[in-house]
Amino acid sequence: MKIDIDKGDSNLNRITSYSSDCIKLENITIKESLVVSPTRLAEGMFSNNFHDFDLKNLEKIMLWNPEIILIGSGKSTHLPSHEWTICANNHNIGFEVMSTGAACRSYNLLVDEGRDVVACLFLPA
Repeated sequence: MKIDIDKGDSNLNRITSYSSDCIKLENITIKESLVVSPTRLAEGMFSNNFHDFDLKNLEKIMLWNPEIILIGSGKSTHLPSHEWTICANNHNIGFEVMSTGAACRSYNLLVDEGRDVVACLFLPA
């Protein structure tokens, strides 16, 4: 799906489209899991399977010091582990797990609001 975005600050990472086999940023096509913030990008940081994601992975994302963490779990939404929610709450970080498409759209909205967001996105294949 192509996403229309407001390019207020063109130096920020925004997701321009996503499909079952890739996620596109402005001039980058990524065909594996990724972690993205407005100013950082990490490809292949984790397995390509959401079910392999664990608390240690969440703690790595927390090192980016975000205000909000979004996890795009693939084609469908999966409930987060209770320990993930507790960990995020203990660090005063907003935390949400949703489908990858919803996470891509939410991420762009939060970037446009100037929020310090990090999205960990698994391909929706």
